[in-house]
Amino acid sequence: MSIATRHPDVRPSPPPPFAPPSGQRATRYEHRNSPLLLSLVELDPRDVVEGVMTEKGFLAADVVPVGPMREACPHCAGVALQLVLRHRHVKRSHLFCRVCTRCYDALNDGGHSVLTI
Repeated sequence: MSIATRHPDVRPSPPPPFAPPSGQRATRYEHRNSPLLLSLVELDPRDVVEGVMTEKGFLAADVVPVGPMREACPHCAGVALQLVLRHRHVKRSHLFCRVCTRCYDALNDGGHSVLTI
């Protein structure tokens, strides 16, 4: 009897743990039919950017945002938040309002930040 031969009464081996159900392909990305709803949480600028608190406000080195996002600032009507990635003086990726200079984190329904890797 060769290795490729099976007896008809032998059951197939169970799928490995955490395998997708048969007939479905495992994908790296989740396909959604509805938009992802995010909650914005204001962050203390000292937690996201290296800088010094002065009498006139928080003083930090120039931080360059990479682009506008679909989320708007809750305090400034119609102003798109800018995405700032961790680089040089930035301790943590965050969303930044160029008008009121507030910093935000975006949380998914599970309460986890969508800006972290």
